[in-house]
Amino acid sequence: MDTGQLTCGTADRYLRAFEALTRYAQARGVARCDGVSPEVCERYVYASVWVGGRPSASTSRVRLAAVRDAYRGLIDAGLCGVDPTAGLAVERRVGVPPLCPLTPPEADRLHKTARVRTTDTLRPAVVVAALAGASHSEIAALAVVDVDVAGMSLRLARGTSGVRLVTLDQPSVVTLRLRVSALQRLHRRSSVGWDPGVVPLALHKPASEYRRQSVAPTVSMNLSRALQRAGITRSGVRPRSLREYAANRVYAQTRRAEDVAHQLGLRSLDTASRLVDPGWQERWGEVIRAANTHR
Repeated sequence: MDTGQLTCGTADRYLRAFEALTRYAQARGVARCDGVSPEVCERYVYASVWVGGRPSASTSRVRLAAVRDAYRGLIDAGLCGVDPTAGLAVERRVGVPPLCPLTPPEADRLHKTARVRTTDTLRPAVVVAALAGASHSEIAALAVVDVDVAGMSLRLARGTSGVRLVTLDQPSVVTLRLRVSALQRLHRRSSVGWDPGVVPLALHKPASEYRRQSVAPTVSMNLSRALQRAGITRSGVRPRSLREYAANRVYAQTRRAEDVAHQLGLRSLDTASRLVDPGWQERWGEVIRAANTHR
């Protein structure tokens, strides 16, 4: 695929997203980005992962979002005239995926090594919110104003009926404080107005500026990159595993499904109960309670 033209300003932003599709398309005789058909894109989105078998729905959504954003940039730059992802959507899967919450050591490692690069403060902030029980849409909606450093808390679902405060530990507070400081420096340098109620905490731009179908995959992609960076590749682990960890951590502390529902913003106690993994509780419940006692 001819991506040689992407050596200027658009290269860093879009080339990485195209690498996997490039290899896939080249193997099927497609040499240029404007020669990729919707059929090739769809087959790539559902292509088997390296361990074999069909990819998870979240993996397929991440692939589609990355390619769609890349083509949007190519079209804006005048390098391509047609978006082959137009009209494509990842089909919904029937059934509930098996639980695979992170373990406490994995959560700790992820929190410490979530950065993709030294100056990266975005992915650590996304990780903190997910480990606190935020959903993908709640993470995308977070703004600077939702961080309460003094109160060691994070406000989720502001402006909705599910608004709630979740308590943060000291390392998480430090992570979010660094994120806010980085955003303040960025706005000073760019001479852009500073509005804590609008400046996104866990996205590069407000969620309203993304296509609706791209918001959750963007959050999922950031979590996937953080997991990869932390070396957490255990079978079954996926971005949802962070929220499942939050549910099981809270249940281990209080043994109440009501507290799980509050932490995750769930209306149904049955849904909250289904997120509790008996095997996880047997292995890690006492560890969590002991750590909570010694704080």
